[in-house]
Amino acid sequence: MLDVHLLDVSFPGVSFGPEETPWDLRPWLYKGGANAPARVVASMIDTGKLGRPLIERVELVRLIRESLLNYLEGGGRRETVQSCLDSLKQFFQWADKATGTKLSLATVEQSYRHWCDALLHRVRVVHDLKERTAHGYGAIVGRVLDRVLVRDKPLIKSTRLSKPKRSHRAVSPKADKQNLEETFAFGHFLLDLADGLSVDSIWGALPLLIPLRNGKTLEEWSRLRRSDTLKPPNSKWPAQARQSKRRAAKKRADWEAEKSYRTRYPIINLRITAEMFMLMGQPVVNLAQAHQLRMDQWRYKASSQGYEVRTYKHRRWGPVVFEIYSEYRAVFERYLQWRKAIFPDDPDGLLFPLLGKGGKPVQRRLDRRPEFKLLRVTCKRAGVAFIGPQALRSTNVNWMLRRTADPELTADEKQHAKQTLLGVYEKPSLQRAMVQTQVFWAKHDPTMAPPGPGSCAGQNPHPETDTPPAATQPDCITPAGCLFCVHQRDIDSLDHVWSLASFRLLKSFEPRAHGRAERKEAPLHPADLAIDRITAKLRFIEASSLERAQWVKEALIRLEEGRYHPAWAGLIDSL
Repeated sequence: MLDVHLLDVSFPGVSFGPEETPWDLRPWLYKGGANAPARVVASMIDTGKLGRPLIERVELVRLIRESLLNYLEGGGRRETVQSCLDSLKQFFQWADKATGTKLSLATVEQSYRHWCDALLHRVRVVHDLKERTAHGYGAIVGRVLDRVLVRDKPLIKSTRLSKPKRSHRAVSPKADKQNLEETFAFGHFLLDLADGLSVDSIWGALPLLIPLRNGKTLEEWSRLRRSDTLKPPNSKWPAQARQSKRRAAKKRADWEAEKSYRTRYPIINLRITAEMFMLMGQPVVNLAQAHQLRMDQWRYKASSQGYEVRTYKHRRWGPVVFEIYSEYRAVFERYLQWRKAIFPDDPDGLLFPLLGKGGKPVQRRLDRRPEFKLLRVTCKRAGVAFIGPQALRSTNVNWMLRRTADPELTADEKQHAKQTLLGVYEKPSLQRAMVQTQVFWAKHDPTMAPPGPGSCAGQNPHPETDTPPAATQPDCITPAGCLFCVHQRDIDSLDHVWSLASFRLLKSFEPRAHGRAERKEAPLHPADLAIDRITAKLRFIEASSLERAQWVKEALIRLEEGRYHPAWAGLIDSL
């Protein structure tokens, strides 16, 4: 039998934190090993509690480990491998519990399809799993098995799992306005935290009071825990003959400083987190870049934008250069001075060096994003909505997209492909859609709403060839100008005839207003020419058919009774 202790299925080239369990696929070789706790599974294997290893799984597990190692060596992200291991662990857990399932390299395709059916059963019958989540598990495991089995066609395509379409729900104007208001309030809250957590305030007396713009006052205390307590130095040190007073004073000063870091590290982290979020509010800085930036990555440059940053983006497979707003420069320079005072012994370290328990620097991996539990709790206490990094970036992208109305410019500014910007980040806006619809129909609608009676069949006003020189010229503003425009069209309806008759009555008041009660010579006034034009139209309509003649007669009767067309009734009544 193969000695599995000689089979190396660990990841020796990957670094792990002090509280992390190193990756090791050896438990997957035992039935029930994938379901055992990670911290005790090694001892369970050594003591024989999991029984004998399943030899048929050796080749499969070895190839899985080799595939993941190749991905890491090729520049892949550690978080992706962790996600693959989590999903594969669920696959092996199912294989250990499923009856009649013998997992091996030869049967893994069939077992994978049965597992996808089990996920679908949980979605449709048990209802303890979402369809999108089930597809995510199946897709991750399928991609790993595709590399193991050297398949050309994705294995998940042979299952019944399907990814539901993510429909973009329309955002109402009220919801969109609330989103922007919450984002602005969150930004003001971050600036209030930065203003209130100065160096003097952090090392000063507690509680620390931070006034906020919403009228509240945030009260901050130290988070001293029992595990963080530190015994003071021996009080007899200054009296000891073998130690000088200077040395004793230095030790006591060191103790005081260490005690301060032990008790004040939460409010220090709060200021660092607030500054990190303000930096992420800049044009193209995201969380993956912000928490990995070091002090030596900032380059001063004579630019109107203030600072130039050069870093590496994994999805771009290359360096990324971006600039931050010049208005933010004063805030950022103030943070650099604050950081220099708080961390005088770390001038070239991380730009945002978060502290852990006991005030010690967190030895976190740069590929693992930090959590923001403290800022969430603080926002809840202050009554401010917490805007996460993803939501903050999405709001930033959509704001710029709406301001510029240029997807290519926005995608280039935000370091995205245009397809990624429109498919992932863009959110529909009802207000913007209404404006776009109005602009579209204004350009392409053949029946534009003219200011005068009738309809319009063109875009650019143009007078007819026989238009008198004194007549009102078409300009799409004056109603009388429509009567002499080549794009004006009459409507075959009683309502249009009634509108023409009412408009003729309205125009008849103009000559009288100018002191011309009677016309003794040729009509030179524009109103007289408009009246003659409308009269010619009514006569033509009246002579065209008996039904239309009845329309003209009814329209004139309505005018005699004082019933004017709604389009002109208000103007006529005001005269």
